[in-house]
Amino acid sequence: MKIQAYKVSKIVDYLKELLEEDMFLCSILVQGEVSNFRKHSAGHMYFSLVDEQASLRCCMFNNDAQHLKFAPKNGDMVRIYGRISVYKKMGDVQFVGELMEPAGQGKIYHDIEALKVKLDAEGVFDNRRDVPQYPNKIAIVTSPTGAAVWDIINTIKRRNPLIKLVVVPTLVQGAEAPQDIADAIEFTNTHSGADILIVGRGGGSAEDLGAFNTEIVARAVFGSKIPVISAVGHEIDWTICDAAADMRAATPTAAAELATTPTLAEMAQILQWQIQGLAEAMEGRLRVCRVRLANRHYRLSPQRELAKINTQRGALERRDMAMGHAMMSKIGRIKSGLTAQIHILEKISPLAVLQRGFVVVTQPDGKIIHDGRKLAAGQKVGLQFADITREAEIL
Repeated sequence: MKIQAYKVSKIVDYLKELLEEDMFLCSILVQGEVSNFRKHSAGHMYFSLVDEQASLRCCMFNNDAQHLKFAPKNGDMVRIYGRISVYKKMGDVQFVGELMEPAGQGKIYHDIEALKVKLDAEGVFDNRRDVPQYPNKIAIVTSPTGAAVWDIINTIKRRNPLIKLVVVPTLVQGAEAPQDIADAIEFTNTHSGADILIVGRGGGSAEDLGAFNTEIVARAVFGSKIPVISAVGHEIDWTICDAAADMRAATPTAAAELATTPTLAEMAQILQWQIQGLAEAMEGRLRVCRVRLANRHYRLSPQRELAKINTQRGALERRDMAMGHAMMSKIGRIKSGLTAQIHILEKISPLAVLQRGFVVVTQPDGKIIHDGRKLAAGQKVGLQFADITREAEIL
């Protein structure tokens, strides 16, 4: 017998019609806690209603959402009137809300907040040790089949391929996940020899991340002897595990980057700078030592005394030269004065008169005859010319 095969759209259309025409499901009131709330730019709201055992996808379109008298958020307990439908493109069953009203605080949210207060009072959130900057081995506690583990491994190997890695597999969601995560952390502390422990998982709904909001996981992280980097979900996700860890990373990839900062290439550059700085420091020190040694050698060598003698000799030579210049200057001034006096004497000298043609008449004894009337005939006299002396007789 040949069995007919139906198209996927045919089956989904059938389910959609079946649910939307059901008398019970077409108009019901549902109560639950808001989770994974997000609001679209067009005004539509998408979220889940959850309780301790189940989760229901919900949406409220803008034409109904704009009439709400409060702003719903994660953790709110609400009552929503609406209908069950099927989102054909994804094949998801969803509850389409038309009216919503608050119904108090959700139990899940309340329990998480109460656990936060309790652990904070006990100092569980004060665990802030320094994460090693140059680890040799990093342990990863996460699901071995998720994308997160490969993001971490690939990032670490790319940034520093010398680091050893050990993956400790664990459940990351479900009822058994909290104990499994705690056991994996304890096992890693006992057997791995790791320097850093990354605990986390990839993104998911608030319910998917629930294992990391439990007391047993928080205490296991707090009790770890190995510094812990918590990497749960995405940037917007926050868990109690994050608060208990030594460092919180926005994503698993970010955790790998934090654990390998600086990278191997950056460490090589830092080492090169340190070597260069040490070489320059040593060269500077050697220069100082050479100068000191030369000074000591100079003080102890005969050349120092010779240098002193040369210095003193130079000083004496400069003094002698200065004195010589001073004496020559004084002699010059004296010569100038004498020359001036000689010129004066020459002007008033009798010889200057004789050179103009005059004659001096003297007696034989050399006395000058001033009065010619006293001369007698036959008397001998001397005639003093400018350049010669002659005798004469008075007639």
